[in-house]
Order: sequence, then C-alpha cells, then structure tokens
Amino acid sequence: MKSFSRGILALIIVSSILLLSDLQNRNKKKSKVPTPNQIGSEAVPGKKYTLGLCYFAPEASHDELLSGLWKRLGELGFDRGKNLKVMESHANGEIGNISPILMNMDNEVLDLVLVTSTPCVTGALTTIKKHPVAFTFCSDPIAAGAGKSYRDHEKGISGIGSFPPVEKTIQFILETVPGVKKIGTIYNNAEANSRSVVGLMRKVAQDKHVELVEIPVINSSEVYQATQAILSKGIDAMFISGDNTVTQAFDAVSGLCSKSSIPVIVNDSPLISKGALAAIGPGWKGVGYHSANLIALMLNGALPDTIPLENFSNEEVIINMEKARVLGLTIPKLYLPAKEPSAEVNRRKFALVHYVDSPNSEDCEKGIRKALEDKKLIEGADYKLKVYNAQGDISTLNSIAGTIGNETWDLVFALSTPTAQLFAKKLPEARIVFSNVGDPMAAGLGKSDTDHLSNFCGTSTMSDFEGLIKLIQTLHPGLKRVGTVFTPAEVNSVSYKDRLNAEAKKQGIELVAVPANSATEVLDAANTLVSNRIDAFCQISDNLTGGCTAAILKVSRNSKIPFYGFVSSLIDHGAVAVCARDYFQAGYEAGEMGYEVLTGKDPAKIPFQNVKKTDYMINFETAREFNIPIPDQILSIFPQLKMIKK
Repeated sequence: MKSFSRGILALIIVSSILLLSDLQNRNKKKSKVPTPNQIGSEAVPGKKYTLGLCYFAPEASHDELLSGLWKRLGELGFDRGKNLKVMESHANGEIGNISPILMNMDNEVLDLVLVTSTPCVTGALTTIKKHPVAFTFCSDPIAAGAGKSYRDHEKGISGIGSFPPVEKTIQFILETVPGVKKIGTIYNNAEANSRSVVGLMRKVAQDKHVELVEIPVINSSEVYQATQAILSKGIDAMFISGDNTVTQAFDAVSGLCSKSSIPVIVNDSPLISKGALAAIGPGWKGVGYHSANLIALMLNGALPDTIPLENFSNEEVIINMEKARVLGLTIPKLYLPAKEPSAEVNRRKFALVHYVDSPNSEDCEKGIRKALEDKKLIEGADYKLKVYNAQGDISTLNSIAGTIGNETWDLVFALSTPTAQLFAKKLPEARIVFSNVGDPMAAGLGKSDTDHLSNFCGTSTMSDFEGLIKLIQTLHPGLKRVGTVFTPAEVNSVSYKDRLNAEAKKQGIELVAVPANSATEVLDAANTLVSNRIDAFCQISDNLTGGCTAAILKVSRNSKIPFYGFVSSLIDHGAVAVCARDYFQAGYEAGEMGYEVLTGKDPAKIPFQNVKKTDYMINFETAREFNIPIPDQILSIFPQLKMIKK
C-alpha cells in the first residue's frame, strides 16, 4: 500500500509539472499575438493578397481617395494586378444594395474587407462576420456605430475618420457673401455622417446668428426638387457637405443655384469643376495616401482590435475664381492664395455624360480616354473633359442638358440610351458621339446606320443574344425556360428583352420577363422569376438592372439557379458564363469617331457601327458550384471562349 501511495503521489506531482509547463507555453503563445508595431507595413515578398472593396457609388472625391490609396500601397509593395487582387463593388448610390454586396464578400476568400463611406461602414458592422474590416472616406465613424470612442471601438474593425471643417466653412461663407442671413443645406437623414455634420452646422449657425435652412432627401432622385424648394425659401448661400446621396446629384444643385446666382460651398474639392464656388475640406487624396498605411498593416495580419480609430484631415482650401467673378464676390485675402483652375487657353472642351453608374458606362469612358490619348490628345493640355452623371434621374439629366446647352462644346459624349434620346431633343446644335446604346434606331437616332441625325455618330452595344442562348444550350441540354428582369421605361431594355425573346423562341426556349421600375423592385422581380420555375437567369443589361445586378446574383445563389449575363465583370461575381460586348472597346471606337469629327469629318457621314469585339467567358468554379459539367467539345463550338478559374 505504501508503495502504491508513493506511486500515485509521484504521478500527481509529474502531472502537475506538465500542466504548469503547458499553461506557461499557452500563455507564451497568447502573448505572441503580434501588435501593429511588430508587423511590417510592406508587402511580404512572394505573398499574394486579396482585398474586398465596397463603396457607395463612383464619384470624383472617392476617385481622389483611391488615387492616393493605390499610390501609397504601391510604394509599400502592394501592386494591384500582380500581388494584390482587388474585388470591388459599389452600391450604385442605394443604401439597400450595401448589405447584399457585403454578404457576398463575406463568403469570398479575402485577407481584408475595405469599406469606404459611412453607409458602408454601418453595413459592415452588421454584415461582415468572417473577415477583418478597415474603413476610410468616413466623416464620423462614431456616428456610424464603429465604437463609443476612437480607442473604445467595435471588434474586428478599424480605420480613418475625416470630419469636415464645418465651422471654418460657415465662417468663409459669412466673410465672402455679403449680408448672409440664410444658409441652405440638403442631406440624407439616413446617413449617420450627415446627421452628425448637420448637427454641428446647426450649432455653428446659431452661434453665428444665421439661419440654417434644411431639407432632407431619401435618395438622389429627390435632390432636384429639394434644391428648387430650398431656393424658394430665400437662402443666400448653399452649403453641401460630404453627403453621399446629394453628391451623386450635385449637377442638379449646381445648375439650379447657378441660375439663381446662389453660391455653393462644399467640402469636397472635385465639386469645384462642377460649379462650386469654394471647397474647404479634408483633401481626399491625402487621406487615401495616409489610410494606406493602416490597410497595409491589416493586410499583413494586424488585428483591427489592436488599432485605435483615427481622425485625419489633410485640410485644403480651393477657390473657383472664375465662379467668384461671375457672382461678383470678392474672396478675402485670408483664403488666398488658393488653388485655382488653370486658365482656358486654346483647349478643346468635351462633355461626357453618364445616365447612371454602371461598369459598362465606366468602361466606355475609359475607352474614350484611351482613344484620345492614342490620338496624341493630352487631357489638360489639349482638351478639358467635364464629366456629368444623372444618377438614373431624368430631371437631373434634363438639368445637365440645360447646362451643356448654355455653353459651347467641341464634342459631347452620351453614354446611354436615355442620354442620347434626350440630347437628340435638347441639343440639336451639339456634335454628339454616343456609346453604350443598344439600339440607336429604336432610340430615335436614325432610320438606319447611314441615315441618321446629322449631329450624331456612335457605336452600338447591342448584345449577342444568339451567342449566349447557344452557349446556355450547350451547358444545359434540354433547358426549357430562362428568366430576365427588364425596365419598361428604358427603350433599350424593352428592345433587348424582345430580341432575347425572339432568339429564345427560335431555339424552343420560353423567356419569362418580369418588369422592374426602381432599384427596390429589382429584388422582388428576381424572386418572382424563381417562383416561375425558371431553369436559368439570362439577364439583359440595361441602366437600372446594371446597377442592381448584385441583388439578382444573390437570388441566383440562394435559389441554386445559375446566372448568365451580357457583362464581362459579372464572371467574377457569380455568373456561370457571359457573352459580353467589350464596353471598353465600344468607348474606344466612339473616341476614334470623336477624333474624326474634331479633324473635320461631318458626323452625318459617319455610319453608326456595332462594337467589334465580343467576349465569351465561363467560370469553372461557379459552374462546379451549380453542378454544371463543361462539355469536352465546348472549345470546338466556341473557339474564342475564355475558361476562367477564380
């Protein structure tokens, strides 16, 4: 018994030593969690990184931010397109689109999710569960819900806030505009950043003994009427801060205020080129450059919980002296010298007008710019390009047409069917080159490719319906029914739907087409297609659905019904296959036509033409996800097909 007891005692002692040793080792492991100071901000040689980027909508200020961001990341060794893959999506200016985009991102294999703008920060807090989150381009992260304070913040997220200089902006208005009694502002009350900024505006206005006249809006389509309403209240100046919704429709604000001789003061410097008198703001390119350091650390594994939030502003003051002269205002010396747009000396003037944000329209713009560059025309030296965007709102498009009609332009580029249709009525004297127009004859631009409006020429992007139906049949022998969402108010959408229906009928396939008239109706229409027992989504490309494709793709994935489309970028976002006109090429060809017009050719003598390049693509991984086998003979049927592995 004594011997047995001694053995038990020895066993207990040895076990205790082992447990204590293991506890020490585990504590050492815990203490080895790296801090930001222990993690380098430079890219690890040989490592591949994947970044998910979600933003509210394309706009000039955001482009400035990204310019600074990509530049600094490049300096740190993160080379986009080489060792850094960026999966980016935007919400097309609709807050309701943010959560579906982020849910899709959360299911991807990513090193980091980057969200820009306050609505996207708020969306990430409730949606992203599997990845660390970084943010920038956000006025007030605390108001967005990112934490109680800059040090006591939510887990899994960190980033850079940039609160605008509200007091300095109002002081500028008081010192520049004589006899100011009322300052107007328009904002979306659903945006936490706007509530926070307008709250400070109220306090500062009260302290300065001026009245702040506020009108809230729900979406960008309301901005035009809100501007008319606020002007009727007798304001002396308009102050538009970094509200995402209003910025998307700034052309409407600027145009109406200009007609009423009301100065517009902003916090985002790119709006100077759209008619603002002054911009007193964070300096977004500098903010992006600064933010890249934090993003690099998190790409390398730094935990966001260990990184305090930061407020950073690279404050800049930019004055539009030409606008000041037109308004008869004297800028106080305190705000000079300031950056002033360079004088217009022998430069051609081009206007480029988007109807709505979409990958197709953006690719067309890139193609136009590249064509002009290849023709040895240098932007800033040989020409000035002013870009407008109606954000899908006809009243805003009317305002843009009025603004363009009041000036002289060497060329006007119209990048959508609604834009080309309106300009045909409103701008009979302008020389107009169109692209991203599916059916120019249905749009009323001519009777044929050679018999058309005398001031128009351009490239058609009519989809290859026969090609996609043939591709779908090859992948789905026996397929009987496909579905699409279309927009009755868009003539190109109706034309696309009818042509797709005709081609499907030829092949014995039924097309189920469900209408949608707004972004909120697109999701309902997609679910209606599922209830109609379609075998596949065959989604046409129009202005409305092009900005809401993420919602249709979500329904496709949830219902296990494969998605096919006509836009190449969809191949990376859930489409099994696409048959896509190359919209960059369409823009490039339009740019070449524009150059012909500049060098003396009559637009009436330039035939309309179809874009010359079409891409056929299949995504192996998405096909496997939907249990779709790829036939061995596929390349003999489609020799131009690109097989893509994500």
